[in-house]
Amino acid sequence: MRERKTMRITAIRFPAVLAFIICAAVGLSSLHAQVKDWKKIKFPSMRTFTVPQPERVALDNGMVVLLLEDHELPLVELTARIRTGSGVEPAAKAGLASIFGQVWRTGGTKTMNGDAIDDFLESRAAVVETGAGISATFATVSSLKEDFPEVLKVFSDILRNPVFDQEKIDIAVNLEKAGIARRNDDPTEIMQREFDKLVYGPDSPYARTTEYATIGSITRDDLLAFHKKYVAPNRIILGVRGDFVRAEMLDQLKKTFGAWAAGPAVKDPPPVYRTSATPGMNFVRKDDMTQSNIIMGHLGIEENNPDIFAVEVLNEAFGGSFSARLFNNVRTKKGLAYRVRGGVGSDFDHPGTFNTFMTTKVETTAAGIDALLEEISAIAGTKPPTAEEVARAKESILESFVFNYDSTAEILGQQLTYEYYGFPLDYLAKYRENIEKVTTEDVARVAKKYIHRDQLAMLVVGPVKGQDKPLDTYGKVAAIDITIPEPAAAAAPAATPASLKQGREVFAKVVDGLGGAGAVDSLTALKTLSDMTLNTPGGQFALKVDATFALPDRVRQEVATPMGQIVMLVNGAEGYMKQGPNEGPLPPAQREEILRSIWRNPLALAQRRDDSAFQVQYVGEESIEGTPCDVLLATLNGDTLKLWASKADGKVLRTQYRAPGAMGGPPGDHVMSFSDFRKVSGLTIPFKSEGTFDGKPQRSSVIQEVVVNPPVDAALFTAPQAQAAGGSQ
Repeated sequence: MRERKTMRITAIRFPAVLAFIICAAVGLSSLHAQVKDWKKIKFPSMRTFTVPQPERVALDNGMVVLLLEDHELPLVELTARIRTGSGVEPAAKAGLASIFGQVWRTGGTKTMNGDAIDDFLESRAAVVETGAGISATFATVSSLKEDFPEVLKVFSDILRNPVFDQEKIDIAVNLEKAGIARRNDDPTEIMQREFDKLVYGPDSPYARTTEYATIGSITRDDLLAFHKKYVAPNRIILGVRGDFVRAEMLDQLKKTFGAWAAGPAVKDPPPVYRTSATPGMNFVRKDDMTQSNIIMGHLGIEENNPDIFAVEVLNEAFGGSFSARLFNNVRTKKGLAYRVRGGVGSDFDHPGTFNTFMTTKVETTAAGIDALLEEISAIAGTKPPTAEEVARAKESILESFVFNYDSTAEILGQQLTYEYYGFPLDYLAKYRENIEKVTTEDVARVAKKYIHRDQLAMLVVGPVKGQDKPLDTYGKVAAIDITIPEPAAAAAPAATPASLKQGREVFAKVVDGLGGAGAVDSLTALKTLSDMTLNTPGGQFALKVDATFALPDRVRQEVATPMGQIVMLVNGAEGYMKQGPNEGPLPPAQREEILRSIWRNPLALAQRRDDSAFQVQYVGEESIEGTPCDVLLATLNGDTLKLWASKADGKVLRTQYRAPGAMGGPPGDHVMSFSDFRKVSGLTIPFKSEGTFDGKPQRSSVIQEVVVNPPVDAALFTAPQAQAAGGSQ
């Protein structure tokens, strides 16, 4: 989880509209009726907003406590912020802090397991959560006032005595793997992730990605060592808010944490990052999109920069509201953007990024790039912010200031951040004053100082087809590969001339077991109607599957589910899916996986036996439910399939391969077992199959009807849009 200062450029404000509505509601409608020009309406001055200040207390062991009373509700909330995070984890164990943050709470303590803690908290409507970001790790408590003393004891136990139960670690690891498997689903996520790599560097903790290999290397001992090294009272700031009496709460905290000995002073090396991005155009090809995501920028500033308030005003004028330049010029006037924003970002312990971002139609990709470049050049030099823009931006920030801190929870959270990073306690209280001091000249100066047209790292995520101009119009294009590295599989035994020779001999018996070379080679298409049972975390589902395979690379599957019908088509490099009212191209990874499923069918594999890319080796003997089998390892174009063939007749009783889990989940071992073999048009076909994923039952299937070499209409494998386009010509 990345902890970042919230940037004002992401918020669209309309305080003037809100003020107008409020004024009308309290009786200013008569004044409005007397004034024809709305600009001449006089509004009363805003009341002064004073930010409540928490009390700061330092315990003898170095723990800092911030106390903020709020007696509106009988609740107490506590947040512990710990000085550690993923910024200090080894690159080879990326994901360690995230796993730590998840299992710290769920993994139980020396006196209560995770399930017992769940029961304890649920019976009191209390919540304890833990998590980790790049620069900080946190633990939080929410409880009724009357239960807080008991809940605090359990919280302290979690904080100080976690055991990191291995079962809970496994659950957290699987969740992380699922996130890795799906990280290329969201184009905006891809864009932000790859842009961070361009700016900070791919090895920086501020841009580093977790991989299957790094997650797989994390052990329980790693989590215990991480806790021992970094969790100590002198590395913790406690923020407490709610319905309590100051003296009583402080006494509780001292009794709970006061005897906890301070840990050694750990000097954390600062995370590394690039000091400058490499200018130029970068491209992530994603052909299942119908638009382009465009981002460009470079390093920004740190939050303690003396120019931060002028930058806040700049961001508001440039890309922070409906009246900002980017919205006005790129979206409203030119009609190029679905979304557009921009500004000079800041973070508390490292520079943020200056960036401008937009989404646009593929057909206006270059026009969108040109529009952003034009606005960047203008704001930083050729057309600096005007006095009117600056006044409007300051007014927007000041009028909406109270809405950012309209609860004690928000105020305490911000004060915790300031305390954590060493900012003065009155920083928030003086915020308005510092914004008011900003001048038009200040905004023009910081725009020129922190926005550099010649240093832009540019990135486009989207399809190639349909772009209005080639991207190399902007210089050499660097293609970015977002392929997710597969987890390391168990090493296959090295092939030898003898194992390859024996493999070919056994595979010839497999071909005979399938019906013989003549029947196998004459297969052009196969149509099956099957009843399938699918096991999911939500329970079992009964499906009916109508599938047509036309070799070598066409598939149509119509699946009747309890939620409606799903249709999937693959025709070589093209893929399509329809589910209810939703339809569109298949994600490339899913299309590729369906194509791989064709060759994993022993019938299709047997047809490729003379292919130069096909290799099969003998790897031993095993028995399946008492049936002696020869075990083969077949490889085709880099993909591997393990087969168990009956010694008696060559029937393939089992296959094993490595592939993503259901719904694009993380890769694992798929095992398919076959039975109920029957002769159909000269071929031997198993009518029953059962599949497991990483040893757990996943699906079972029974064929009700099969047709060998049915007539195949090409339209079966053509997406409706393509059919309509073809029919209109």
